[in-house]
Amino acid sequence: MDAGRKRADDNTPAALYLHCVNVYNRMLQEARVVTDIADGGEPMVIWEGMLTALITSKMNLSVPYYTHVTRSLKKMGCIRQLKRGGGTAPSLWELITDPTPELFAELDNNPTQQARKTTDRFSLLQQQVIDQNRRLLVLERAFEKIIEEAVNE
Repeated sequence: MDAGRKRADDNTPAALYLHCVNVYNRMLQEARVVTDIADGGEPMVIWEGMLTALITSKMNLSVPYYTHVTRSLKKMGCIRQLKRGGGTAPSLWELITDPTPELFAELDNNPTQQARKTTDRFSLLQQQVIDQNRRLLVLERAFEKIIEEAVNE
């Protein structure tokens, strides 16, 4: 079974969800609490660094996971980018809430759900082709019968 998938009868979390949890927890370990004066003095948990390096070097995940993990954490409302980094400049991320299985399950486009949707679409298309072929076969047989009767008259 694909590491990113979760069987319907299996309570094992999807690999992407576990990566999201691990990355978030690592960010949380390295984060600091700051009070943002512009935000009414509310304390914020801020992680500063290069997220690509954290995910690929420190967490030993492949580069494609950077996009999937980051998008998933953003869509779940777990993190928010405050300042974009670049080159040697670090980015700033606000850590908002821990990722949960419920938040992850609500994602419309996590790779597991996308794969299922693609598989469902393919199955539907495949069934349509099978149905069309059956109808065509019926028509071909009917046409052959008509031609045969016309020739025999």
